[in-house]
Amino acid sequence: MKRIHEITTLITTTCLLLFTFSALALETSHLLDGKTFTGFNGEKGRDLDPDEAEEIVFNNGRFISTTCNKYNFSDVAYSASKVGDSIHFEAITLSPTHGKIAWQGVVHGDQAEVTFIWTKERWYWDTHREYWFRGTLQE
Repeated sequence: MKRIHEITTLITTTCLLLFTFSALALETSHLLDGKTFTGFNGEKGRDLDPDEAEEIVFNNGRFISTTCNKYNFSDVAYSASKVGDSIHFEAITLSPTHGKIAWQGVVHGDQAEVTFIWTKERWYWDTHREYWFRGTLQE
C-alpha cells in the first residue's frame, strides 16, 4: 500500500511539473507576436546579399519567413524567452517538397540577428546549408 502511495505521489508531482513548464512555455512563446522584421539573408561566412530580401513575421504564436512561402514552408509555432534585455527564439519550418529550416535568433530592441539551417534529405544526397539574416523591426 505504501508503494502505491509513493507511485501516485510521484505521478501527481510529475504531472504538476509538466503542467507548470507547459504553462511557462506558452507564456513566453508569444513574446514577439505582432512583430515583423525585414532585411537580408546571406550564406554563413559571407556578407548579407542585397538580392536576398527577407521578411520574418511573428503572429499569434506562429513564425513564418515570407520568402520561404514559395517553397511551401508553412508557418509554425515558435518558442521564445527573455534573456536580459533580449528575446531569444527558435522555430523549425517544414516543407513537403523542400525539407526543413531550423531558425534561431536574438531580438535586441528593433534589431533581429538570426541564423538558420536548411536541410533536405534525399536518397541520393542530402542538402545542408547555413545562412544568416539581419533585420529591422517594421512599425
